[in-house]
Amino acid sequence: MKNDYLILGIETSTLSCSVALFNQNEVLYERQVCEEQHVHASRLLPMIDEAMKASNCSASDLSAVAVCAGPGSYTGLRIGVSTAKGICHAQSIPLIGVNSLEIQAYGASNAIEKTIIAVMDARRNEIYTQSFRWNGASLESLNETRAVILSPDSTASPFPHVGAEVAVIGDAASKTQRLLGTAGHGWEFMEAHPLAKDLRIPAFAAFEQKQFDDVAYFTPRYLKEFQAGQPKDPLGLRKPAIG
Repeated sequence: MKNDYLILGIETSTLSCSVALFNQNEVLYERQVCEEQHVHASRLLPMIDEAMKASNCSASDLSAVAVCAGPGSYTGLRIGVSTAKGICHAQSIPLIGVNSLEIQAYGASNAIEKTIIAVMDARRNEIYTQSFRWNGASLESLNETRAVILSPDSTASPFPHVGAEVAVIGDAASKTQRLLGTAGHGWEFMEAHPLAKDLRIPAFAAFEQKQFDDVAYFTPRYLKEFQAGQPKDPLGLRKPAIG
C-alpha cells in the first residue's frame, strides 16, 4: 500500500472535538477543542477547513474519512458521523468507523506494556469500557464494549482477568479510580479525551483490508438510547396545561 494515502480523522464522542490529517506513517495535522459544553456543531467544520488549509490539501485529496463510531455522547457522535458521511458522499470515498474506546486506548502510548482499560463517562456511576493489550503492532481487544455500573461496595471486580499491570485511560478515569477504591490499587489512571490523531493505526488497518462502512446506512453505536433531559425553566414559565 502506498504511504501517500491521506485520511481525515474526526473524533467527537466526548466533550472534546478533534480533527487530524494523517498518512500511514505520520500525523500531518491535529487540533482539539474541549469546553464544558458541546461545541461540535459550531467548531467541527471550521476545524476541518483549517486542517486542509494548514496542510495545503483539499477534500479531493482525501482517500477516506475515519470517524468515532461510539459509544459516547449522542450529540457528539451524531454530529461527527453526519459530517464524515457528508464528506465521503461528496467525494465518493470510503467511510471508516472506529470504536471510540479503541481510539481512546491508542492514546495510552506510554502504557503499551500494560493492559489498557479505556473508560468513558456514561453519567452517574456508569461507564462505557473495553480492555486492550498491545501485540507489537496494534491493540488487541480483550473483551466486548460494555456499559458497567461501578460501586465502591461491590466485592466483585468489574475488570476481571486484567492482571496487575493496568493503565486506565479516559474521561472517566478519575471517577473509575474513586469508585473502585482499593480494587484499583497500584493501577495507573490517566484522565484524557480520545483524539482524532489516534485514529491513524486502526484507520489504516481497516483501509488496507478494505473494511469500510456503508456511507448511506452507517449509524453510531450508542449502547444506550438517547434520553432527553428535563427542559430548563429558570423563570418558572412552563406551567402544566389546565384541563
